[in-house]
Amino acid sequence: MVSDAETRAVYRVLYDTRATPLTMGEIRERVSSLTGKSNLQLDRRLRSLRTFFLVPAVRDKDHRQRFVYALEGWKPDADHRTARKTIRASDRALTFHTYGNRCAACGRTPKDDHVKLVIDHKVPLELGGTNEPDNLQPLCEEDNHAKQALFADHEENAEALRVSLSLPDAHLRIGELLKSMAGVEVPKELIALVAREENHGDPTKRMRELRALGWKIKNSRRKEGRRSLSFYRLESWEPWPPGGPKAAIAKLEHARKHARRLEAQAKAAAEEGT
Repeated sequence: MVSDAETRAVYRVLYDTRATPLTMGEIRERVSSLTGKSNLQLDRRLRSLRTFFLVPAVRDKDHRQRFVYALEGWKPDADHRTARKTIRASDRALTFHTYGNRCAACGRTPKDDHVKLVIDHKVPLELGGTNEPDNLQPLCEEDNHAKQALFADHEENAEALRVSLSLPDAHLRIGELLKSMAGVEVPKELIALVAREENHGDPTKRMRELRALGWKIKNSRRKEGRRSLSFYRLESWEPWPPGGPKAAIAKLEHARKHARRLEAQAKAAAEEGT
């Protein structure tokens, strides 16, 4: 399953430290000492191992801004999996060029902010994503770790995420995820990932649009360290409109604009009359 010595060294370090997981930097340091190499492409080798093994990124309980990597064992379907294909060098170069060599999440660059960028799958391979260029984006290691931790926190919802991500419209993707997790607080970041809109779209706007269709969605916020986190909880919903949510929302927006025009015309006429 693992053909190169560097990836085997990564596995060895993960196995030896499974009781006391390490950060990416600590893993890189140990693997370098084993292999004598510094240019390890560690993120790619970790993704290769994740084809067969559960290696979630989790927040360090003592340092909430750090992420550590714990080898938890084989994936349930590991014996049916085949090694993931390597992303083509041309596609990697194209991805960095398309995003201006910036992190797609925070906008930081290696030159100005001294961050390391890695190639991320917008839709993870485990949830139906591909290595095609339109599913690739550069993320700094910090945002990449945070995204991995977010999916790890919702491992039990993997099937719901897989189904939602396959739908053709952002409203459908968000709505079906909320329905599958009804009554549960869903992080704004998870909704943004499922929405699959450039620049993360605007989950707040999408919630307003779903509410306009009769959905009851409660918003809440709470502090976690220095961060203020937003959550949405679905309390009730309506069936999808026959023509789909996008058309129905466009019709409602058109009606609102028409009503505002009539109101403005009536106000202008009343002012002229006085």
